[in-house]
Amino acid sequence: MKPIVNYIWDFDGMLFDTYPHTVAAFCEIMRQNGREIDPEEAYDLFKITMWHAFRHYGFTDETEIRRFYDLENDIDFPPVGKPFDGIPEILRYIVSHGGRSFLYTHRDKVALEYFGRYGLTDLFSGFVTSEDAFPNKPAPDALLHILRTYDLDPAQSMMLGDRDIDIGSGVNAGIPTLLFDNERRYADVGQTVTCRTTGELLDFVKRNLKD
Repeated sequence: MKPIVNYIWDFDGMLFDTYPHTVAAFCEIMRQNGREIDPEEAYDLFKITMWHAFRHYGFTDETEIRRFYDLENDIDFPPVGKPFDGIPEILRYIVSHGGRSFLYTHRDKVALEYFGRYGLTDLFSGFVTSEDAFPNKPAPDALLHILRTYDLDPAQSMMLGDRDIDIGSGVNAGIPTLLFDNERRYADVGQTVTCRTTGELLDFVKRNLKD
């Protein structure tokens, strides 16, 4: 494998620890509708996909879905989503050693509000969010767009994420992939590399971007 110099990041569960925030917002909306649900069960469902959780709970009313998104997009609703420990340092290391980072998320532009709050915006060379209207992961369209737009060598570009759909999008785009499996949810889903801590992730980046 060639040295990886371009890092294409998923947001939720990869860069930022936001799933507890998302689940809390969903539980609150369900509570307002008279339904108490198990947060741990909801967490496991959201880790598959948000729509998987919606289907499981029969959460189909468009008005209620909008109310949920409005609350979930309130970045001050507790618990507040924050970067995983070590992620800002990894992003700064990439930039300082000649690499580039890109964002590919199903989340809307609120992801950029998180970046702004934590001073991370300038560490990214490009962003793809839901507003760009690409097919959802594991479709490769958004990744192929990033590769073309920024003239990236596919062999030196990597998709990083915490779920099988992130890995699937990278595989379908023909680029290496890194699974951030900090909760040990997966075995082999086709990933090129597995990291279970941000320390392991930093070591990987350092092996690829040497002084």
